[in-house]
Amino acid sequence: MGLRFRKSISLLPGVKLNIGTKSASISLGKKGMHYTMSTTGRKTVSVGLPGTGLSYVKTIGSGSKAKSSTGYKTPGAQKKPSEAMPALPSAGKNENSAAEREEAMEAVSQYEAYVDALKGLHKEVDATVDWNAIAAGDTSAYGYEALKDIAAGVLSGDVDRYYDAVERIQPYEDLREFGNSFEFGTDAPDFAEIQFGILEEEVMPVIEVTLTEAGKVSEKKLTKTKYYELLEDYVCSTCIRTARDTFALLPVDTIYVHAVKTEVNPATGLDEEETYVSVRFTRDWFEKVSFERIDPSQFMSLFECRMRCGKTTGFAPVIRLESGS
Repeated sequence: MGLRFRKSISLLPGVKLNIGTKSASISLGKKGMHYTMSTTGRKTVSVGLPGTGLSYVKTIGSGSKAKSSTGYKTPGAQKKPSEAMPALPSAGKNENSAAEREEAMEAVSQYEAYVDALKGLHKEVDATVDWNAIAAGDTSAYGYEALKDIAAGVLSGDVDRYYDAVERIQPYEDLREFGNSFEFGTDAPDFAEIQFGILEEEVMPVIEVTLTEAGKVSEKKLTKTKYYELLEDYVCSTCIRTARDTFALLPVDTIYVHAVKTEVNPATGLDEEETYVSVRFTRDWFEKVSFERIDPSQFMSLFECRMRCGKTTGFAPVIRLESGS
């Protein structure tokens, strides 16, 4: 089977053309600051705080999708870290005022909220599409207007209508701050396959922000162990969220998710795409667990999963699972 790929073409330094199956966009800027304009009318401003993983994201245009949440909202749905985080208090002052201490506590709180968000992307999910209700003419069913003409095809197992549903609902759009180039594919009615790119440099903090006993902000580099534990949780959480959104949209029993990253091959000097996580999720387990309480990395052990992440070395390439019915 073939995946439908989303291409990114560099036009000029700092200017990229992104081509998808349904839309195209232009991205302006460099690492840490981007402005993206899509043919769908969506405009996104992203500003990152170097070294912390904190970012401000503002979207203009195109309505948001209905959501079903079991708890914590991802950064895109709450007050943005850099929007709420005050300037760090000066470390040179001998006395720390109550106001400065409060600002420091807020800065640490926002950092901790961002880390929790990276590990908790799986806690939110798109609203479930009731294809039977849509086919029966229930205008109150989620996605009715966008999906009513393909409902019968989806229920009959027409995989072309599966592609139509993904293109119209765009289930992975609100995850693009945490993974890039989400690609969907299938050639049978009972399974689907999704691939996404890991955005390690863009979203992972390298600095740990804590509060000292004096009420000041302390910044120190994350240890390798803490860094790679967080990286593993972030990638696993994204895999789970991707599967949850797909199960909510399509009547499939099995979903394969592959997390990849483009690396330079030192032998050739060429960019090569490596698979770091390949997992086969089944619907039965997704209907049994409490996603608010799971550990994303441990949850993966319930399924057929290929993943190697060393405590001090990080991810290593794996051979991806062969998808199919």
